[in-house]
Parts: sequence; structure tokens; C-alpha cells
Amino acid sequence: MSETAASEAQQLMGLDTVRIKSPYMAKNIVDKVTAQGVSYRQIHNETGEKLWEVTRTSLQASHDARIMVKPMYEDFVVSKSGKPELHPSPPYLIVECSIPKAMHGQNIYGVIENMQTACESLRALLESLLGVALPHTRNWTVQRVDWAESFQLPDQAVQEFFEGIYHVAFPRRKMQKYGNESIFVPGTTTTIKLYHKGREFEKNDRKRLAWVLRNIFHENRPRDAAPDWAQRQAYRKVAALQRLANNRLRAEVEVHAEKLDYDFGHKPKVHEVTTEYLQAVFDKEMARLLREGREGVTVVRTSLAVRDRLEARFSPELAGLLHGFWLGLATHGEDDMKTRSTRATFYRRRKQLVDAGVSWLATDMQLIERQGQMLPADFSPVRANARRCTSLVRERPAFDYRSGLLQLAA
Repeated sequence: MSETAASEAQQLMGLDTVRIKSPYMAKNIVDKVTAQGVSYRQIHNETGEKLWEVTRTSLQASHDARIMVKPMYEDFVVSKSGKPELHPSPPYLIVECSIPKAMHGQNIYGVIENMQTACESLRALLESLLGVALPHTRNWTVQRVDWAESFQLPDQAVQEFFEGIYHVAFPRRKMQKYGNESIFVPGTTTTIKLYHKGREFEKNDRKRLAWVLRNIFHENRPRDAAPDWAQRQAYRKVAALQRLANNRLRAEVEVHAEKLDYDFGHKPKVHEVTTEYLQAVFDKEMARLLREGREGVTVVRTSLAVRDRLEARFSPELAGLLHGFWLGLATHGEDDMKTRSTRATFYRRRKQLVDAGVSWLATDMQLIERQGQMLPADFSPVRANARRCTSLVRERPAFDYRSGLLQLAA
């Protein structure tokens, strides 16, 4: 498994998790889906009244990656008070899954950029799993969509990145940080995730995928193969995936229904959500998180380079003040610096640093104790960065048994 020319390979960046809502459908079709699922309900013991009931059909795709299918017989209607309320409606489905995991069992590569293509592939898979005909996804409503980008860095450099970004802050959001592996910035309109793909794959997907691949290879084993041939082939493929993931920093922006509805002025359909729109949202959200200057401005982040940049742009007195402010941001973080200056002063000086192309993330002040720093000084997880993964992955034919994949409904 290797990276190769675009004509031979599968994508490294694009769509990940999507949540889509079907148009109203015939009751007998939705009933058939419901019959394959599991219902959860709450009953009032004294009166026997059913307080609520939820049915979910959890499907296993080709690599045991889960697809959530939720049959619905109620829909939201805006009341006179302006609040959405559930009322009985014609039946419909809500589907949510990671597109690449449903198709390939992993999302290191093999993703799809085009929303319409991805949803149509998912519809074909669901029809085979459920045994029902589903309407074309062009006019399904989009309730959530994730856009992901990968960046190629040595394993140690990825760890250094998370050490250096420890003091990052996002306006009006609480950031969750998990050691030198990931940060998570939840919000009502979007959620930003940055994480070491190698660590995430090892924790969440490796064992599951090895077990499924072993069964797939066993179904396709040559007659004269050794007894342990299927297991060895499965472990070879998983090991190759792990090596690929170990050198990947992954950045994702999860776009929620609130933002989709606001940006489009209505609940958008699948055919309306374009690749260009999703990439623009990714760029904007990452810029809000990183605040690393205008496009076309070379970012500096080491103490001497920052000093020289500030002295070239401002008076000696202001350059000295801004350099001291930068040192505070780099060593103590934004939250600490907010308490040491007035609100107006903090935001004015921070904007001056951003406009000058100065970054306080992953600086030499934060990594000064590490010997042999491997994180490139110009790295930033944005699509314009040279380390963004744009080459594609070529699979060796020996690893590709798609014709024999088992697609099972739970």
C-alpha cells in the first residue's frame, strides 16, 4: 500500500460522517425497515401509557462499520409560539454513518468528495442491506456533514503539534484537549476535531477491521493456502493501514443542521451541498481556531522571527509591547493573557499579531525542551499547507477482495 499518482488511487480527504433525512415514504417500506430494528420505549407503569418509543436499525456494512437507520412516524412542526414540536406525519427515514467506514471499513483513505455521489453509494448499500427500494438521495435533507483533511507528518511531529497548540482557544467555546493526541471544539453550529489518526485507528478500528478482514480473506483463500493464510493477509493489510495512519494528522469540521439551515436559508437538500461549500466552511472554521494571519502572508512563530517581523512593521515601542504580548500567549495561553489586560487591549494586540502573520501556536518557546524538533516551522493544518495530503493511495491487488465482501444486516 503506497501513495501514488492520482490516476491510480483513492482519495485521502473529503466527506466523512453524514446524517440525511429521506422524503416521506410509503408506510409499508418504512414498516419493513422498522421490523428489522430494535425499539426502545418508556411506559408509565401505573397507567400503562406509552411515554415515548424510538426504533433504530443498526446495520453492519461490509467491514462491520455501523450504519444508523432510524424509522420515523413523527416530524417537527413549528407551533404558534415559534417552537418546533413533534406531530404525527407520513413515515420517513433518518440515516447516519461514516461514508468511508461503511464502504471500506476505515476512513484513512477511500473517501468521496462529492456529496451526491457519496449519498447515492450509501443508498445502494442500504437497499442491499435492507431489501427495500429507497428514493434517489438528490432530494434528501442534509442534517449533518463532516469534511476532513489529512496532513502528512512524522509521528513525533504530530505529537509536537499537539504540545504546541495546547494554549489555543476558540471564541465562546470550551475546548477539550486529550494529551498529545487530539483536541475537540464542540459548538452549536460546527464542531472542530484535530487528532492523531494513528492513535485513533489503533484504539477504535484496528481490532475490528482485522477480525472482519480475516473472515473476508478466509472466504477468498486459495485452495493450496496455508491454514493461517487468511490471518496473515489480514494482519498485513491492517499493519499497512496503521503505518499510513501513524504519519497523519487529521482535521475535521462537523457542520451541524443549525449552520446548514442558516447558510442556505432553508433545510438544504443533498444536491445543494457542494464540495466548494464544505471546503469554504472548513477553511473559515480552521482560520477562526488558528488565527494565523491573512492568506498570502508567511507565518512566523519562532521568537527571533517574530521579533524581526514586528520590528519591520511597527515602531520600536509598539514592537516591544507586541513581542512581550506574544511571549505571554506562547507560554501561558490566551485565557491567562485575557486576565492580564483589558478586553480592548487584548483583542487589539491579538489582531495586530494576526495581521502581521505572527502565530503563537507550536512555537520554539513551547518546544524549547525538546531536542531534535521535527515539526516544520511553517506547518499549519489548513488546506493551503504543503503537507496536506493530495497524493492518492494505491491498493495492491492482493489486498482487494471487494467482490467477496459480505454485507450483512444485524
